[in-house]
Amino acid sequence: MPREDRRIIFEYEELYKAIYSLCAQKGHSKPPVGVVTMITENENDSSRIYILIENKNEQKSTKQEYSRDFIAAALMVYCRGCGIPLPKKARKSVVLKGEGIILRVEI
Repeated sequence: MPREDRRIIFEYEELYKAIYSLCAQKGHSKPPVGVVTMITENENDSSRIYILIENKNEQKSTKQEYSRDFIAAALMVYCRGCGIPLPKKARKSVVLKGEGIILRVEI
C-alpha cells in the first residue's frame, strides 16, 4: 500500500509563535519575550527538547524545556491557523534540523 511522508519545516520565529499560542490556549505560563536562537535535545531523554530564548533588549537568555508532544501539538495548532491541512489519522513527530524544526507527517 502506498504511504505518504510529508515534512513541514518551521523557522525559529514560527516555533516561538506556535509555543506562545498553545501556552495561551491551554493556560500554561507563556515563554519569555525574545527570539529562539537554538533548539537541542535532552541527551538522556529524547522526549524532552530545550529551546534557548534570547531577549536582546535585556541581554538575557532563558532555556525552556518542553516535551516533543507539546512541541508537536503547538506546531499542529500553528498549521491549522495558517490553513495547512493535517490528516487526523497521520502519525506526527518532531525532528530537529539546524536552523529550524520539522513536523513530520506520515500517512
